[in-house]
Amino acid sequence: MPQSSDYIYRAGSEEADEGVMHQDMSLVLQQCLKNDRRAQRELFNCYKHKVHDLVHKSLGPRFDADDVIQQVFIELFKSLSHFKGDSSLDTWVYRISCKVCTTQLRKKYRKRQPQIVFDSDQADSEVDNKSPCPSADMEEKELHSAVYEALDKLDADKRMTVVMYEMEGRTLEEIAAVAKIPVGTVKSRLFHGRKILEKFLGRYLEKQD
Repeated sequence: MPQSSDYIYRAGSEEADEGVMHQDMSLVLQQCLKNDRRAQRELFNCYKHKVHDLVHKSLGPRFDADDVIQQVFIELFKSLSHFKGDSSLDTWVYRISCKVCTTQLRKKYRKRQPQIVFDSDQADSEVDNKSPCPSADMEEKELHSAVYEALDKLDADKRMTVVMYEMEGRTLEEIAAVAKIPVGTVKSRLFHGRKILEKFLGRYLEKQD
């Protein structure tokens, strides 16, 4: 099994071996199971950007994205022998990524004091962001901060459902397949998640009307 340090992602790093990108993925998986380093690197390069996008959207700026991405690929390689092809490889990788993100969120919520939502540095930053400024750039930053502040009000399951549907553009059926839950449960989580977000993002939604 690869060492964890071998798969640390850094934004902008381009270490892909382009010569093997055309290989049949089933062959790559077979070679990964044999601890073939070239195949392991190929699988990592194939999915690193998709994983990065999901981690960033799901967790926001308050998590160490590189560390979480590393954990995703550690889990992926540990679980590779269990991949039987019942779903597509894309769905399987996405499922592992969502599982790791959900675990990170649950750890965060368990540690968080009920009366405290953000750390002091984050609170200071938000005060600065609310300083009067007419620039569109500041408004965009304020909205970005507000979105993740609102997402922090959701439990891990609702948050991941909202992220997958609203930010990732996944269908209800796709989310159900990834989470291994009924479509009705997905609809329920999405409905209640949206209601909570509307409560905290109301003034921003009114601006867009």
